Amino acid sequence: MEGSVKLVREAVENYFEKDNLKYDPFDEDDVARTGFAVKTKFGHVDVLFHAYDSHLIIHTIIPIKAEAEDRTKVGEFLMRANYGLRNGCFDFDYDTGRISYRTALFCGIEDFSPPTYEQIDYSMLIALSMVKKYGNSLMKVIFGLVEPEDAIEEAEDSE
Repeated sequence: MEGSVKLVREAVENYFEKDNLKYDPFDEDDVARTGFAVKTKFGHVDVLFHAYDSHLIIHTIIPIKAEAEDRTKVGEFLMRANYGLRNGCFDFDYDTGRISYRTALFCGIEDFSPPTYEQIDYSMLIALSMVKKYGNSLMKVIFGLVEPEDAIEEAEDSE
């Protein structure tokens, strides 16, 4: 393991410990996991922390996948949601239907500095806020209850 990956891992472990979070430790792929409750119809998300030598990527995984026949509308909804977002974005795997919110923290290459507690906490706040903001409207699109454009309007009007 590179020295900078080790420092990114240690920063994430410090975040977990400081907030008394239960988590699965980093595995051989440098991924650690935890979960958070979210005020949405699906109630919780799993969060993956990917440590790299120059950055940390946080994937907040929504626990419901889009079925193949719904993926075009879900993709439209997520692209509309992403427009204008400044910190992070929704990711969508068209092959599996998996949906997540991704944030990234660049730590530098030559002037490397591991992420701080505050940076990790802010990234988590953004991710959880976006999942909460768009989650229920996303569910309506997944279940075919509303069209993507109307669902976005509903989510963004609820601010």
